Amino acid sequence: MKVNQDRLWEHLQTLAAIGRNPDGSITRLPFTKQDQEAQDLIRTYMQQAGLSVEIDPVGNVIGKWMDQTMTGKPVVTGSHYDSVIQGGMFDGCLGILGAIEAVTVLKESGYKPNRPIYCIGFKDEEGNRFGYGMIGSKAINGLVSDEDLLSKDEKGISLQQAMVDFQLEPSLYKQCQKTDFLAMIELHIEQGKVLEQNHKQIGIVTGIAGLSRYTITIYGESGHAGATPMKGRMDPMIPACELVLRIQKKASMLKDCVATVGKLETSPGACNIICDHVMLSLDVRSIDPANIDCIIDDVKAFLNQIPFQSTLEHEQSLNCAPCSQSIQEQIKEVCQSNDLSFMSLMSGAGHDAMNFYEHCPIGMIFVESYKGYSHRKEEYTSPISCAQGTLVLAQMLQRLGQ
Repeated sequence: MKVNQDRLWEHLQTLAAIGRNPDGSITRLPFTKQDQEAQDLIRTYMQQAGLSVEIDPVGNVIGKWMDQTMTGKPVVTGSHYDSVIQGGMFDGCLGILGAIEAVTVLKESGYKPNRPIYCIGFKDEEGNRFGYGMIGSKAINGLVSDEDLLSKDEKGISLQQAMVDFQLEPSLYKQCQKTDFLAMIELHIEQGKVLEQNHKQIGIVTGIAGLSRYTITIYGESGHAGATPMKGRMDPMIPACELVLRIQKKASMLKDCVATVGKLETSPGACNIICDHVMLSLDVRSIDPANIDCIIDDVKAFLNQIPFQSTLEHEQSLNCAPCSQSIQEQIKEVCQSNDLSFMSLMSGAGHDAMNFYEHCPIGMIFVESYKGYSHRKEEYTSPISCAQGTLVLAQMLQRLGQ
């Protein structure tokens, strides 16, 4: 069994041309002209691979390898094909185009599965337009509500209206639900430096991290920067900075845990005024929910001990999604049989596969990201790495399809 590296690379380059900006980055937001072109291209590639293709009510592109002789629960693979604003060409796209290539290679080798295999191009994973990500994989797994469809973009267009304008039928989103799967396996670029730093070709994902986001506000007392003595100031910037360092230190002590203060805003925000309050964002991720609780409890303890008023507001949470031990072991065996170096690692980023966790075993295959670059134009994974990941995916589909 041999992946056609040139064919896969050509497909990646062709898809990357859709939504390419003058600076070389890619912007392909959901329910836009660029999205339609990408959807049509993926549909064409699926049809060329001999798959029967349908577009579901929220815009997922579903290519099915099945006939009347195939029985049992389907195996699902694929990823998303939208991008962030000014993103790169591999995030998501390798997962869906690699899935199509994997099926093509299996067919060319003469293999025929005993159960259906679905290749799915998921709609709107990134959430850059409506602030609501993974609409496609959530809909398939029954995780979308009427309220979710009311999310609006910066122009005031709702997700529901955008779907209607895209010739879809969002009112039928519940018909997308198909939770009777044997397994879901997703190929993806790592989006970090771990594989590169450890000189490994394949990453076997142990789990997709859960996430909790909070907004922290610390209140002080505004004053003149020159006329207010240092002694006796109630400057909320001081405990805010102490908290940032404390969060970093605490997260570094925990296994498989990351915590980020990505936004810090002061008010009134002038160089000659002591601020009256500071707002910080907090993003905590781990495959162990206890780690997230540990960070949040430590933040609460800090806020309770400082002589400043404060608030801690919960914004969002996603449950962690452990990957199947059986699938991890099988990926390891496939790597060994193909002389591919590998290591286990967690995924700090969210992926479509995590929405399948409650309904079937999941697995993820990572390939190297150059310098860890992702969500930027410099995002790069070599042709050989793309082909190696696709080979592992193909042989996993072969195993799961038995």
